[in-house]
Amino acid sequence: MSRRQRVPIVLAGLLFLLAAVAEVATSRVGATVDPDVIEATRRAALIRVEVALARDDVTSALSAWQEAYKLARQSRSWTGLVEAAEAHLRIGAAASASAAAAPRARELYLAALGRARADKSVEGALRAAEGFAGLGDQAATQLALRLAASLAARSGDGAAASRVEIARARLLEGRTDLASRT
Repeated sequence: MSRRQRVPIVLAGLLFLLAAVAEVATSRVGATVDPDVIEATRRAALIRVEVALARDDVTSALSAWQEAYKLARQSRSWTGLVEAAEAHLRIGAAASASAAAAPRARELYLAALGRARADKSVEGALRAAEGFAGLGDQAATQLALRLAASLAARSGDGAAASRVEIARARLLEGRTDLASRT
C-alpha cells in the first residue's frame, strides 16, 4: 500500500478516535445523573433567570436560561420545556426582541407537546396549547387541543375532558372575536 493510500485510512481512524473521545467527554456513556438533581438545578437556573430579569441584566438571564434549557432537554419531562419556552419569551420581551424569541419558544412548545403525548399528559398538552395561543399560532393551538382532547378521552377522566373544553373555549375565543370584527 502506498503512502498516498494510507493517509485517508489514518485520517479516518483519527476521526473515529476523536468521535469516541467526544462521546466520553460529553458523558453520554455510563454516567447517570439523579433526575431530582437535574430538576432542582433546572429550577435554580430558572430562578436565576428571574433574578437577572428583575435587575434588567439580559445577558445573565440568557446565560441562566441556557443552563435551564439544557437541563430541560435532559429531564425527559414536558414541564421543563414549557417553562424554558416561557422564560425565553420573558427574556425576549426584556431585550425588546419578542419576535426574535418566538421561533425558539415555538420549538420548545412543540417538543413539550411531543413529550406530553408520550407521557399521556392532558395537562402538558394544554400548557403547550396555551403557549402556542400566546404566540398567535392558531394551527398549533388547535393541534395541541386535539391531542389534549384525545388524551382526555382515552383516560376516561371526565374532569380532564372538561378542562380541555374550557381551555378550547378560552384559547380559541380570541380568534372568534377577531374574526367577527372584520
